[in-house]
Amino acid sequence: MEYNRKCIQYFFDANKYNPNQVVEQVELERKQEFPKQEAKIEIKLNEFGVYVATLIFENSKRKFIKNLENKFKNNHKKVDRYEKFIQENSNRVYGKYKQTKEYKPYINNSSI
Repeated sequence: MEYNRKCIQYFFDANKYNPNQVVEQVELERKQEFPKQEAKIEIKLNEFGVYVATLIFENSKRKFIKNLENKFKNNHKKVDRYEKFIQENSNRVYGKYKQTKEYKPYINNSSI
């Protein structure tokens, strides 16, 4: 599964904050800035004694495909009908004109 990831990193001092406080702070920030989006939080303690909190917004292509599948779940009849229409019309020859009636100009007998 391929992900198109958007990340935001926050840095917290390990002397002042514990991991639970970091999660609370980052979650508060996320709710204020991005209320409708879901995100995953990853916390790591680096060698300098700083918590690195990464807020990851994931948009997977699979989610998009699943939404399309759910949207068009019951439309397989339409798809079959369109495929049948395409097969019927694929044998057309373009560039030929239909034969039409002959042109006969209208003669107004009252003016003669």
